[in-house]
Amino acid sequence: MSYKKKVTIFLILCAIIISLIRREENNGTFSDFNRGYINWLIDTKEVKAEPPSVTLLRISNSENSVFQDWPPSPIDYAIILKNLKKNGAKLVAIEPLMAWNDAGEGLLETLRTASLKYDKGELLMGAIFQMDQSVFGSDAKFINLLNPISNISGDIRNIPEFTMIDPLPDRRLTSIGIPFGFTSIDMAEKDKENNPMKVPLLARIRDRVVASFPLRAIMMEQGIDSNEVKIHLGEKIVLESGTEIPIDSQGYFEAFTGLRPEINKEDISILSLPMEELDKSQLSSLSNRIILVGIDTEKDQIIPFRLGINISNAERIALSIATIQSNLFIESLSSSFEYLIWISIILIGLYMIRLKRSKAIARSLITIIVYFAVSMVLFQSSNQWVSPMTPLSLMACILITSWALCQKKEES
Repeated sequence: MSYKKKVTIFLILCAIIISLIRREENNGTFSDFNRGYINWLIDTKEVKAEPPSVTLLRISNSENSVFQDWPPSPIDYAIILKNLKKNGAKLVAIEPLMAWNDAGEGLLETLRTASLKYDKGELLMGAIFQMDQSVFGSDAKFINLLNPISNISGDIRNIPEFTMIDPLPDRRLTSIGIPFGFTSIDMAEKDKENNPMKVPLLARIRDRVVASFPLRAIMMEQGIDSNEVKIHLGEKIVLESGTEIPIDSQGYFEAFTGLRPEINKEDISILSLPMEELDKSQLSSLSNRIILVGIDTEKDQIIPFRLGINISNAERIALSIATIQSNLFIESLSSSFEYLIWISIILIGLYMIRLKRSKAIARSLITIIVYFAVSMVLFQSSNQWVSPMTPLSLMACILITSWALCQKKEES
């Protein structure tokens, strides 16, 4: 067969492959494969970044729990706040909902008193947002407590919308101006999310955009107000301090799973121990810039992580905060670079099909190895990646074409 015919067949196959793979990728067919590929890249990366400064203080209902009742009462949280203040906590972020239907006035007043010991910017509470088109009950004064961000470029209609904050933190806490951010959004119709490590940093009510709990914690840690935040949807969030967080058009970013071992996790019971009984690791944990108090029971560990392991929403929030602190952001290569990779592989294929079969196959296998090595180096240096489905399919096409069309012996 002439080389011209080989080229024609090869290019037609490449065009078909690219068309089919792109269609399936848009349908999410390869999301699990891509997730596994990213996890492999993360496993090969030697983390060289600023270590995170966040501690997850785990609240659980285990046999060794320091709480007599479950869930913990206002007095339990008052004691937690008192002890953290005594230990010099810089910023306490409380993930559990600080709302009770049947708590006594005295208990709630005790919690309020403990909260007043914290200065502005030292205490953050969580809330759950809800989206229900039949209800629109969020009060403007509570929206103001969320410190809306106005400096935004892009179509905000892509940002997840909410209509209610339910439940709100107790009015005794909101009335003294304690800020809060959303830890999750309960949607009337659940979106299919293929990557549970993608975390929303923004939410929208009408035309107002607010920061999530982890983003708000970072803003408070850096002493940044909403007017010092710039949002470029589909690109990045820029903080006045210089921190840049890559986001998609909906305001999501991806938490870096490789940081999980770097996060300090302690049981809340360490707060009941005298300072002199704490070991060096525990003292170091309590000195971190952000102390996240979160529910981390076995029942709450429902978010798929990796290798059959589930984590709680509190740990995912801690992981999100650690990712921003460490500046370890996973980014996809731009479309232009992705197309350049495809063109390069096709050009390599055009060269391969000129060779005899044994050489073409051997060099095709070497090309696959080189591709993975280059991908690994790229991720090591910049945390950038590209879906390997199209490149691998094109290289598989080179192998098949070489086997089927190349001659066993050199043409004379």
